[in-house]
Amino acid sequence: MRWHAVLGGLAGLLLPLPLIFLLSALVQPKQPETHHEGKRSSPVLDTEERTRRETYRRECGTSQECEPPLGCVFDARISAWYCTDSQCATDAECLEDQRCQRIATEGDGPLVRFCVPVGRRKEGERCYELPGTKEAACAAGLVCAGPGGWCARPCRPDVSSTCPKGFLCTGTALEPVCLPTCEETGCPTGQQCVRHEEGGSACAEVYGTPCQQTPCPETQECDVDQVPEQPGKVWMACRERCGEGLPACSQGKVCDGWRCKPACTPQEATGCGEGYRCEKRRPGRPYACQPDW
Repeated sequence: MRWHAVLGGLAGLLLPLPLIFLLSALVQPKQPETHHEGKRSSPVLDTEERTRRETYRRECGTSQECEPPLGCVFDARISAWYCTDSQCATDAECLEDQRCQRIATEGDGPLVRFCVPVGRRKEGERCYELPGTKEAACAAGLVCAGPGGWCARPCRPDVSSTCPKGFLCTGTALEPVCLPTCEETGCPTGQQCVRHEEGGSACAEVYGTPCQQTPCPETQECDVDQVPEQPGKVWMACRERCGEGLPACSQGKVCDGWRCKPACTPQEATGCGEGYRCEKRRPGRPYACQPDW
């Protein structure tokens, strides 16, 4: 009789264990998944998991300002940076003529997946990683990668023949891709060979301070701005970072988009210099000298 009682007691203790394990798996926070090249990819969170994260859809400057497993992404559709998770896992979850594409986030954050159009841009043309139209998206077989966004084919750094002439296999935050290079060929008169953070280079007309040739002061960084709509132009400036927890901008400058920029008024727009104009990028932002694109 005792053995029956003992066995009955053990059964009563063991039966709830599967339920306990199941519940613990449901409440355990999702972590980034690791894919090829060792890159982490943010999972698709459910509504409750997104609600629990205070930084979800908040404005950001780097992924360090986002709670794991969120990353800081630039959304060209609304011209804004914000913290987000992946929005899809496979192509089947996207509309027709779209694909579930991995996108690099700012500041060594996890990759995120979004449904993006299968576009028309060819290899070596500029692109947006998260475009709103086919005109700003890469064609099938290409990914938008590298600083500023280049339509590129994936490659293997150990196989030189994977990239066409005039391109270099370069490791980017997304994966190794073939980026254009002008280091050996040089550029036409009036243009400079502009180097990019993750490698590769391209000829462009430079507006502002050519800080790649003339180094910035120690407290400033060389910012290189560009957009796919104007592939032959680049805007450069030595700027200080600003925002929460950072020093205030010096006199005559305002904090806009995590960077100190020259302050201006629409009535005196000519003071911004060639290639720049006085405007506020979004409601609530200050007037500042911005690239004229």
